Amino acid sequence: MNGHEKLHAALREFYNCDEAYFTGAGEANAALTPERRELFGFIPEGALLLDVGCGSCENAAFLNGRVRYVGCDVSSLALARAVQLKRPMFGTVQSESQRLPFRAASFDVVLSTYALEHFVFPEESLREMWRVCRVGGRIILVSPAYDDPLALPPSVGHWPRARRVGLIAEQAIRQVSRHLQPGRFYFAQVPQPRVLAGEYQPDFDAVHLVSAREVANFFKMMGGKILFERKRRPRAGGGWRGAVRNALVRSGIGEYAGLNLQIVIEKP
Repeated sequence: MNGHEKLHAALREFYNCDEAYFTGAGEANAALTPERRELFGFIPEGALLLDVGCGSCENAAFLNGRVRYVGCDVSSLALARAVQLKRPMFGTVQSESQRLPFRAASFDVVLSTYALEHFVFPEESLREMWRVCRVGGRIILVSPAYDDPLALPPSVGHWPRARRVGLIAEQAIRQVSRHLQPGRFYFAQVPQPRVLAGEYQPDFDAVHLVSAREVANFFKMMGGKILFERKRRPRAGGGWRGAVRNALVRSGIGEYAGLNLQIVIEKP
């Protein structure tokens, strides 16, 4: 078992043993956020929808029965909680995101909200989302993103300062490379997340340093059509710092920095 497989096994055990995690996540997701509301507008009425990394299926409640909702998560605890809460679901399946147990082209929409940062095998998971989405269907993703090299996830807060500085430098190099070489992919990982040290707060279990640029580049490489994505635009004012920020945005290097990943891809 290699390092990624050991990390995945440890997190899978955590997600299947810590019921308080999903209680807290459900409370944090009690309200429909503006970004979800906007992206849910791309979901056709009556669509057969797969929610990957669904947790306790809060999205089913937000979508309020207007789709045929299937929830998929690695945690049996989360799925049991969704059933207890009587979410409006077509069904649930316990499964890992990198090995979805569905035939190709099974779903009209594949959705994943605030889960991608927790996937130990993000590239494989994105490929699986693409595989199970039908031609003409849509993939909708929302998650934290770390295109700003200084914006490290809380899961590395316990690392020594020198190690965190080194990660910032690595992230800066990756971001420039993603801009200049859009066909190169890193899917950078957090090998020792803080949650495995016995502590938990939000995103102490983040193990994938999501890059909005990388995800967009990946689906373009797969042949996807970007229907919507959130990018930065130059802003007026801000002194010399604002001028530097605007220069980075115009160059393309900083157009995703400081933003969550919010993207809708159509599979032509």
